[in-house]
Amino acid sequence: MKPSFLVVSALAAGLILNQLGIMAVPSLILELSARWRMDATEVGWLGGIYFAGYAAALPFMSGAANRMDGRIVYTASAVIGALASLCFALFADGFWLALLLRFAAGAGFAGVHIVGMKLMADRLDGEVQARAGALYTAAFAIGSGFSFLAAGLLVGWAGWEAVFVAASIGSLASIPVVLLIGPPAPGAEIRSNRLFPDFAAAFKDREVMRYVIAYGGNLWEVFAVRVWFVPFLAFSAMASGDTASRWSPTTIAGLSVFIAVPVNLMVAELGIRWGRRKAIALVSVLSICVCLALGQMPHSAYEIALALLLLHALTSFGDVGAIAGGVVRATDAETRAAALALFGLIGFSFGFLGPLSVGFAIDWSGGVDAPNAWLFAFAVMAIGSAISALAMALPRAKPPTASE
Repeated sequence: MKPSFLVVSALAAGLILNQLGIMAVPSLILELSARWRMDATEVGWLGGIYFAGYAAALPFMSGAANRMDGRIVYTASAVIGALASLCFALFADGFWLALLLRFAAGAGFAGVHIVGMKLMADRLDGEVQARAGALYTAAFAIGSGFSFLAAGLLVGWAGWEAVFVAASIGSLASIPVVLLIGPPAPGAEIRSNRLFPDFAAAFKDREVMRYVIAYGGNLWEVFAVRVWFVPFLAFSAMASGDTASRWSPTTIAGLSVFIAVPVNLMVAELGIRWGRRKAIALVSVLSICVCLALGQMPHSAYEIALALLLLHALTSFGDVGAIAGGVVRATDAETRAAALALFGLIGFSFGFLGPLSVGFAIDWSGGVDAPNAWLFAFAVMAIGSAISALAMALPRAKPPTASE
């Protein structure tokens, strides 16, 4: 077995296990919002706060990974995520406590996701790094899809609390992966005594910032649609009178994530061969068009709305592998830790703001049952792809490589 394959597969498996709880709240949002009497803005807060916790904790986790072996940070972070999910299952009884515990769960995931990406990059080099980045983002999608599907299965079998117990177990089960990846390549892991990563160095690198901004736009849209996928599909079924669908919205949400995985890998590979900027810009423009079409569809035939929603799963997530590969290739051993930390910080900050902004838009336009609510909701989602497309249009600071 090639060492690179072992590193990528182990860290991808760990990422998937840690994500069993990432979409637990979006999966259960109809039940939780009814149980705790939440409006659309509160749904947006609870759906997005996980990503705010991620963003808040990431500088500390990344700084710790620079001062010590990143495998220690990864392990501690998985334990934090496990405890937060277990406490959610045992003690969450309303909006505010649920908000706090989801924030803590997101903080734990910060030390798994981006630290895991750094652990991987420190053990690979060349275009293997870029392809590994695309595979890692594909694992992220697979983990999100499994989170939806597991939630749909467990809630019917043992209640909503079982979803978060399973998430806790998954986080703990990921810890042994750090035993499989081995030490970093010689000279690849640079230690520092800084409390936080050197964000200033990353801000000065225009190519790094291009992909950081694009990632922020991507996660604004991706997490917004994932938080609001189930409510939109449930509303569309009710508005069109098609309430006899054999597939639950949660199951469809999970499958929608899986179908995006091969498209994500294909776009990443096309980006390597034909240019990442062109590939990302094209997918972003397509996603804007699909969002605007979806905004017109909640009262149309359910099958049409569903088909467009599945298409949006392809366009919204399709370019994230190319974006991840781009930021990895734009870094070197000295700038990688700061660049990846900023990548996650900006990306997941936008990932928090996207679902929340959609919730504001829905409440502002009269609530989920208002005629124009979903038009405004998907227009807000489309802002993310607009940001990604504009990032690709930023002028270069240095001559392009073959993959740019």
